[in-house]
Amino acid sequence: MTFQVSAIALGCVALLSGCGGGGGGAGDGGTAQSISFNFPGGPSVALPPDVATTKLAATATSGGPITFTSDTPDTCTVNGDTLSLVKAGECSVTATQAGGNGYASTSEKQLFVIPKQPQKIVFRNPGAQPLDATPVLLAATSSVADKTVTFASSTPSVCTVTGNALAKVADGICTVTATQAGDDTYAMVTSTKNIPIGTATSPALTFLSGYKDTSHTNENGGAGGSAYTSENGWWCNGACTTTVAADGSSMTFGFNVKLPQPNDGNRWIGSGWNMYALAAGLDDLVKGADTTVGLHIDAQAVIKFNLAQNADWFNSGNNKVNVQLILGHHAMVPDGTNPDKDCNVTLQAVMTPTSMAATDYSINLKDKFTISESCGMTGLDPWNELQDYPIAKVNFAANSVNLTVPNPGTTSTYATQATLTGPITFQ
Repeated sequence: MTFQVSAIALGCVALLSGCGGGGGGAGDGGTAQSISFNFPGGPSVALPPDVATTKLAATATSGGPITFTSDTPDTCTVNGDTLSLVKAGECSVTATQAGGNGYASTSEKQLFVIPKQPQKIVFRNPGAQPLDATPVLLAATSSVADKTVTFASSTPSVCTVTGNALAKVADGICTVTATQAGDDTYAMVTSTKNIPIGTATSPALTFLSGYKDTSHTNENGGAGGSAYTSENGWWCNGACTTTVAADGSSMTFGFNVKLPQPNDGNRWIGSGWNMYALAAGLDDLVKGADTTVGLHIDAQAVIKFNLAQNADWFNSGNNKVNVQLILGHHAMVPDGTNPDKDCNVTLQAVMTPTSMAATDYSINLKDKFTISESCGMTGLDPWNELQDYPIAKVNFAANSVNLTVPNPGTTSTYATQATLTGPITFQ
């Protein structure tokens, strides 16, 4: 007796999976033969009234014809070599060779598990909550229409749930699970969120811990900077410098544009400047599709980082910095003569450094970040975007053109430089 899958105990799970068994032999009055009955593969149970089918295939060493019969007709039926998946569950099929021409009859059995249709739950974390008497209304939906999602708390000393209303009991992490129970067609699915209550905070998530070199973070994410202006032939053109501290604790990017003549107040100097870091393992954003790799926010409330500016930029009169979170949410958008340009949804907060020295900063995710790039999509909510898509890239950019540096002599050098020190975290 041969088996195409080693044992039922292996689970017969995930996609339609098979296990084998069989019998027959020389006791039937002829030369013993065997059947090779391969697992046919196939889909999950179909959505009624449709019925999923797959083809059966088996061969006998005698070369004789094979017939198939279902041992579980409530779950699956057979017509010729076509297996119909009636409902999810265990399906047993026997392949038989009747014998003859000097061969004994024999049979081989396969036991398949027909999986249910998968479903997903969209359950977004409401974020950190104050410890007060105001209930939090939970919301979740199944990917299948008209399916009811239920909520339950596994931390009743911190929070309780009645229906979809969460009551806050004490400081701590409130753990709530949303469940859609499933049915004969759809598999059960759950989604769990951890909600900080009162003085509790979410665990810190590290986007990067430091820098391996001028092109990579310690987590092997891409890093660097870019800048451009019409005054130096566009892009860096020798005016950009990137350095990393010997211990990898900081990265400095600078853009230094030297004019051959004093500024007359009308020259375009600091047109664009930014320094960036990509999520662990990412050299670039995915082209033509969502970027699925990155840091996923649960209830983390703030981004934390340490930034320093050079004196010219800090004293320029407008030293604001755009902090940008580029998400994995992708779309193709028209761009001038290019009808299809890659675009990723971007959230942005504008902050004003309080010192040119290295200083720790913290920016609230829900209150301060807005959507600065929607890629042509409408109705996007910043918090929902953070819940649904990973942060693939963090970008720090000059908010304004640097034109206010005094002009020494007959030439001018306009320096815009920043240093990121230590980790970038979300908590």
